[in-house]
Amino acid sequence: MSTDSHTFGPGWRVLAGIALALEALALLIWLDANRLPAQVTVGVGPAAAMRMVALLLAALGLAHGLVAWTRRVRATEEGFTPRDLAPITHHAALAWILGGLAALALCINFGGGFILGATALFVATARAFGQPLGVRPAGIGLSLTTLVFLFFARALSLSLPMGPLERLLLA
Repeated sequence: MSTDSHTFGPGWRVLAGIALALEALALLIWLDANRLPAQVTVGVGPAAAMRMVALLLAALGLAHGLVAWTRRVRATEEGFTPRDLAPITHHAALAWILGGLAALALCINFGGGFILGATALFVATARAFGQPLGVRPAGIGLSLTTLVFLFFARALSLSLPMGPLERLLLA
């Protein structure tokens, strides 16, 4: 019986269920993207982004399915279940991520916009994964969320919640 990090986590049945749910969601998103009207202006349109999301979800579903299969084979061969050595849930990390989601929702609700809210979520998630709070995660988050906003606003012609920073960028 091994204590490698790949043995931790949910059992193979849970992973197989997640794989099926991801594949079903990918199929629904793909079908929904096919019902959108064709883009008439410059840009690739919202259907392209939805298809990309569907493909990524399908790939994640496939990865979950492969991990479920290998865990099933291992459990059958060794009589081992990952729950035997499962680590304790890290509640502080979960609290940081949930706090980041709350900050994103509050920022959007009170007019702060997508970029600042998503940056707060990025910083909180980085903190949950062990990065100290500081300028570096905030700078990386601000850069990434600005690029995401500009991609959605310019390339896809979609609107995200606008705040002062977004209005400054699109002016």
